Amino acid sequence: MKLVDSKEKLLGGPEIIAQSIYSMDNLPYPKEAILASIAAETTLPNTDIVQIGNTVFVSHVGKGKNSKKMVGRAFNVDTGRNFVKNGFKYFTYLQKRGITHYTTEFDGPVFLNGFKIFQRRAKQQDTQIGIGMDPETNQYVVYMRLGKEPLARGL
Repeated sequence: MKLVDSKEKLLGGPEIIAQSIYSMDNLPYPKEAILASIAAETTLPNTDIVQIGNTVFVSHVGKGKNSKKMVGRAFNVDTGRNFVKNGFKYFTYLQKRGITHYTTEFDGPVFLNGFKIFQRRAKQQDTQIGIGMDPETNQYVVYMRLGKEPLARGL
């Protein structure tokens, strides 16, 4: 994947998503169909889209008793260090919105390394992060219980 350092060049959200998808291998559907699906997804009610650096976070807010829970994913073309900072800023954004739980799934070591860093920092604060593997999909699954202490503190 070609990374674009957001400190040198900030890309637009659609370009980040497209570059992220086109860098993926072994997708079950044509990349154009996946991009069309993501475009449609962004128009759904309760969809939250946030760009921080060259990372776009697309998440869905629960309804009713689950209104403080989100499920989402990130599209990233930023550098590893920037992705980690972007993630901390995003999780702090979720905390400010009153979100208490966040879940995501992904494959590959790039996001896994980032979440291990998030997990180490969270252990020093009041956020809990669990990382596991779904044996049916071979994807990593992350469950977060967001605390009150801002995760982006000190960045």
